[in-house]
Amino acid sequence: MAAALAAPRFRQVTAGQEFACGLRRDGTILCWGDALHSKTAPPPGQFTRVSAGKHHACALDAAGYAQCWGWDRDGRATPPADIAFTAIASGGVHSCGLTAAGALRCWGKNHLGQSENHSGPFQSLRLGTRHTCALRPDGAAWCQGDNAAGQSRPPPGAFTQIAAGEYHTCGLRPGGQVECWGGGFGAELAAPVGEFTALSGGWDTFCALDSADYPRCWRYSPDSPQWLDYSFQETAPVVDVQETEPVVDAQETAPVAEFAAAAAAPALRLPVELFPWPGGGLAVVEREGLILLCRGYALHCAEGESGPLLDLTDRTDISTPESGMLSAALDPDFDQFPFLYVYYTVPVVPPPPPPTRTTPRKARLSRFPVANGRVDRAGELVILELPMPHFAHYGGAVRFGPDGMLYLGIGDNWLPEEAQSLETLRGKIIRIDVRGATPEQPYRIPADNPFQETAGARPEIWAYGLRNPWRMSFDAAGLLWVGDVGDASAEEISIAAAGANLGWPVLEGDLCRGGEGQCAALTNYSPPVAAYGREGGCAVIWGGQYRGAAVPQLAGAYIFGDYCSGRVWALTPDGAGGWQRRLAATVGSPLISFGVDAAGEMYALAVNRPPLKLGPLSWAAPEVESP
Repeated sequence: MAAALAAPRFRQVTAGQEFACGLRRDGTILCWGDALHSKTAPPPGQFTRVSAGKHHACALDAAGYAQCWGWDRDGRATPPADIAFTAIASGGVHSCGLTAAGALRCWGKNHLGQSENHSGPFQSLRLGTRHTCALRPDGAAWCQGDNAAGQSRPPPGAFTQIAAGEYHTCGLRPGGQVECWGGGFGAELAAPVGEFTALSGGWDTFCALDSADYPRCWRYSPDSPQWLDYSFQETAPVVDVQETEPVVDAQETAPVAEFAAAAAAPALRLPVELFPWPGGGLAVVEREGLILLCRGYALHCAEGESGPLLDLTDRTDISTPESGMLSAALDPDFDQFPFLYVYYTVPVVPPPPPPTRTTPRKARLSRFPVANGRVDRAGELVILELPMPHFAHYGGAVRFGPDGMLYLGIGDNWLPEEAQSLETLRGKIIRIDVRGATPEQPYRIPADNPFQETAGARPEIWAYGLRNPWRMSFDAAGLLWVGDVGDASAEEISIAAAGANLGWPVLEGDLCRGGEGQCAALTNYSPPVAAYGREGGCAVIWGGQYRGAAVPQLAGAYIFGDYCSGRVWALTPDGAGGWQRRLAATVGSPLISFGVDAAGEMYALAVNRPPLKLGPLSWAAPEVESP
């Protein structure tokens, strides 16, 4: 068995909203998770403390000066440059530090008084979403900011630790008892009974360590509280991950290939799509609303004098982790039809300030003319707009089939019941004819679409019963393969044939969610080709059929990976009418998407990484420029 990879070793970890950071033993910082607003891109250098907030994080260098990164709205990521701190904390919309004298200095949003400065002195500091709490030298708790639920009104008496969330705050008494306040329930909040040694919290969930160092966690809700009981059964001693062999799936042997970048290749922030560009080079779609032209072996991407191929940052909504510019594709007959099709999210007009997770937005499919190697943004023709009332599951793959039709995968937008309804396009793959599109008739319905004659059905629908079809592609035989991101149990890879029902939300992957009778009664059901559970990751990223020459062992195999684990698998027929998968490679960062170049070679796109090209193990490309 291959030796285990050395895991990062940390002396501190901190969790924010959908991302986390760790302070390595050498003082450098590593962040992972959702990369919205570049919050997983810490500055270089050595630090002593780090704290993650909502969309930003801050750290203290060796001299005590703060550096912050991520979303800088209201100055939350711009700390004072002339003040040294001994402690630092980041909240939802602000950050604060404590000086050597115990004074509180804050920066960021201050609409509820959460960022007011105070002389103190204070000895410890915790920030909630919109409130700030600290302990005085005698242990008394002090809070400022949002107090709509009573979270900034601590009880008298001394505490040894404090933890702050959204509408709740908790403290640890000297005797080890936990006491909480806030919540707006008009009564003292329940907390676990017992003696505890440590306390932590965020948003609506808190955890405390008991005297045996086991966690006791709880979540405040309208049924306050919900006790989150974690059981631990230790059957083997806990050892350092570097001293053991990795635990792998029985189907997973050593990888046969690797994804690598040229040494000089610059990192991209959040690349979601890659495809050959007419005239040479590769087009890379950045989620924030840019399409860049990348050339040369090192794939340097144009952002300077020549500018991007297309800049829609002023039209693109990126207010949630899954919104943004999600996909793009050229017309397959580009010489005759020089158009680029782009799928992206846009805010309602005018947008209610500021945008939130519940701000209404629309998913838009548009056509742009291309002339002289550049995209004409002024020539945008909106093909389709679909209201998206919720903050996630927009889907996002524009693909042209061998029949010349445009196929688009659309998520259920957190409305799972709509995936089974033929009256809406959410939770579907649609198929439309965009040739000859005009403002009056932006697309036509192909005559052989499967629900053309079904009463009440949207005739655009090709397949249904999908949760979030993030990526899909056609194979050499013309079959449409799709990776549908699962909920809490399973990820699935399916073939989306005409009229196919892929099961969601009655089934998740190959698991029945709605009861045996409901699952058995599902009409037009097409089971997945492959599925995997949480042992493999958390979100499937479909890649497509490998048609390159760099890795002969993978010729014709179907490639897919996972966002969380970074594993990449190859799916091949098993000779008995089924399919087998094996580990093909790994990617060291959260995997977002795949792409192919003109030669059919495959690339992985990952958070804050250059495009990573698939090649044999220890692959090294020659130092030559590609055309």
